[in-house]
Amino acid sequence: MAGYTKEIRITTGKGDYLKRISGAYNVIFDKIIKVDNSNAGIDLVNYSRDIANDTMVAPKAILVENTGSVSCELLISTAEWTTDDAVDSADSLSDATHYLSMLLPAGECVYLPNNRLVGASTAYGAGMGVEVDNATPDSNEYVDSGADVDTATDGAIASGTTTTTLYLEDGHSKYFKVGDLIRLENEICEVTAVGTGADLANSTCTIIRGLFGSTAATHADDVAVRLPFFNMHHDFDDTSYNGGGNGSATVAKTNLSGKFKAKNFFGYGRTADTVCDGIVPGSVALKFYNHGFQEFGLSGISPSSKSGLATSTTYTFALTISGGSSDDVSFTTDSSDVTFGNIIPKIQSAINDKFTTGTNLKNKKATIGIVNGDIRITDSSRLSTGAVLMAAPSSGATPFGVGIVPAVGVLEAPVAAKLPDDVVYDPITYTTSKNSSAFMTDNGKGGLSGAGGAGSIRYETGEINFTGYANAEFVVSANTKAAHAGGVENSATTINGIVTLEARSCNQKVDTDIRIISLG
Repeated sequence: MAGYTKEIRITTGKGDYLKRISGAYNVIFDKIIKVDNSNAGIDLVNYSRDIANDTMVAPKAILVENTGSVSCELLISTAEWTTDDAVDSADSLSDATHYLSMLLPAGECVYLPNNRLVGASTAYGAGMGVEVDNATPDSNEYVDSGADVDTATDGAIASGTTTTTLYLEDGHSKYFKVGDLIRLENEICEVTAVGTGADLANSTCTIIRGLFGSTAATHADDVAVRLPFFNMHHDFDDTSYNGGGNGSATVAKTNLSGKFKAKNFFGYGRTADTVCDGIVPGSVALKFYNHGFQEFGLSGISPSSKSGLATSTTYTFALTISGGSSDDVSFTTDSSDVTFGNIIPKIQSAINDKFTTGTNLKNKKATIGIVNGDIRITDSSRLSTGAVLMAAPSSGATPFGVGIVPAVGVLEAPVAAKLPDDVVYDPITYTTSKNSSAFMTDNGKGGLSGAGGAGSIRYETGEINFTGYANAEFVVSANTKAAHAGGVENSATTINGIVTLEARSCNQKVDTDIRIISLG
C-alpha cells in the first residue's frame, strides 16, 4: 500500500490557507483524455464493484483537471433519492439515473474526497434516514435479524450438526454480510458466503459452526437467525465481571482491558432488500457511563488533615462495589500518623487486596481519594449498575463515627453510575453547547476516537472494534437506512455515489484535454 498527500493552498492578501491530508492507496488511475464537443460526453472513469476497463471501486481521492485551452463541461451520473425531515423513515431510491453538470474553465481543477454524491428529491439531506439516539444495546446481546431457518428446502441442519450450508426462507439471505456472526438458538456461527436471495434456492449462507464457546446443534424449521453482539474477546455466554458481563449476566461492555469487538452495530442498519443498509459515515457516537461513588460528607480535607482515628488500631467497614453483596474491608492505622494522607493509602491497599482475596468483591476495583475537599470511594467500573456503598462491618471496630469520620447514617448518599448529558449549560448565560468530549465518534473514514479511546467501524457491516474505558457500558447513536448509509453501492436498486464521470469541450471548434487522477 502506497502513501499519498493531498494539499490545497490558497494565497490571498490576508494570508495563506493550506490544507494537507495524507493517506494510503492500493490503486491509482491517472489518464489524460481528449474530449470533443459531443453532447453526450466522453467517459473519464467509472466507479463500480464490477471489474471493467477504466473502473474503480471506492476512490479515496478524485482530481479532474482541464489541461486544455477552452472550458469543458463535466457530466456526473449518480442517482436520486427520496428523502424527508423525519428521523424514523428510511430513504428510498427514486431515480437510478440522475445527472449533474458543471463547468470547468481551462486550467482549473476540481477535487473530491470520494464519490459519495447523490441527488435528493427534496430539500432534506441524504444522511438522516432512521436515527438511533442513545440506544442501550439489547440486554440479550442479540436481535432477531428477521431471517428464519428453512428446513423444507434442505433439512440437514435439523438432523445433523456438520452441514455448513444454512438454508433460509425466500430472500432472507439479504440480511447478512460475509464475515457476520449469527446466532442459531445457542450456537454461534460465522458467515463465509451469502446467497443472492433471488429465490428460495439462493437464500443461503455458508457457515462455520460452533464458535465462541458454543456447540454445533440441530435447529428446527423457522428458528430465528439472530445477530449477536457479545464482546468477541470472550465467549458468547461469558458473564465474568472483567470479561463479557457484570458478574451475573452478559452485558455489552468493554472488558478489564477496555476492549470491545462485535461483528455488527448492535443489530442496527440491516434491511430485507439491502437498499440503504449499513451506517452513515460520520454519524456514530458512543457514550459511556460515568463512575458511581460515595463520599464521606466532609469539607476542606487535605492530606495533612487529622482523622481523629486512634493510632495502632484495626478498623473495619463493609463495602459494596457495583451491586451485589458486601465484604468487610480492614485497615490498621499507623503508630503515630493518623492524617488522611497516611490512612487513605492503607484503605486503598485493603480494597486492592479484595480484588484477589475477596468473596463478594473479588475481581472488583475501587479507588479512594480526596475529591473537592471530601473523601470519596469510586467504583472503578463504568457499568450501568456501578455504585459504592459503605456500611457498618459484620464484626470489628468501625471507623464511622470516630474522630471527624461521619457515622454511617451521616455519610453522603451513594451516587449511582449515570450517563453524561448530551449538552452542557454555560454557568453565566445558561446557553447550551454539545458535550462533545463525552462521546467516542467516527471520522467518516472508519476511525473512532474520543472519550478516552480509539478504534474502527465498518459502515457496510457495522463491525465495531475499539479500546476505551475499562469495564464500561455504553449507549449508541448513529444514522441508518439513509442514501449515504453503508459502503459504496452501484447496483440498479441502490446507487449511492458517482457511477460515471464524463466530459465534453464547451467549444465546437476546439477540443480540450482532461486529466483524471483517482486513488483507490
